[in-house]
Amino acid sequence: MTDRLPSSASRRLASRHGSAMVLVLACMAVAAAIAATMLRAATSAHRGLRTERDLRQVECLLEAAVRMAQARAAAAEAIDKEILLPADDLAGSGSARITFARGPATSQPSIRIVVEYPLEGPLTIRRSRSVIPASNPSVTPEESRP
Repeated sequence: MTDRLPSSASRRLASRHGSAMVLVLACMAVAAAIAATMLRAATSAHRGLRTERDLRQVECLLEAAVRMAQARAAAAEAIDKEILLPADDLAGSGSARITFARGPATSQPSIRIVVEYPLEGPLTIRRSRSVIPASNPSVTPEESRP
């Protein structure tokens, strides 16, 4: 005697196996799509945080450069200067360039400050500010930061 099922029963069993296989493949496709979306969102968030960190670094460098320019002007030192800060001296991921230059000749002398950071990589952030040096610099207390 043979243990074979009748042909209609074997077709139903094969049909069930095929349906289960299609269901498993559909679930795997949905899971892969969800995982890809989560990975894309995490990558985008990481890129945004890195850009925000770089923007904050540029603003801090610009504030320090303004104080430095005002101190140099008060001490009657040469203003036109370029400072290169290596990556080891900064908390971020690259080096920076700070450029000091005299502003256009107008009634009030000014100093133009340009900060570029990071110099390495696909995107360099550049911010500039023009300041008028104070004739008698006032001493300001250190600003507290969170």
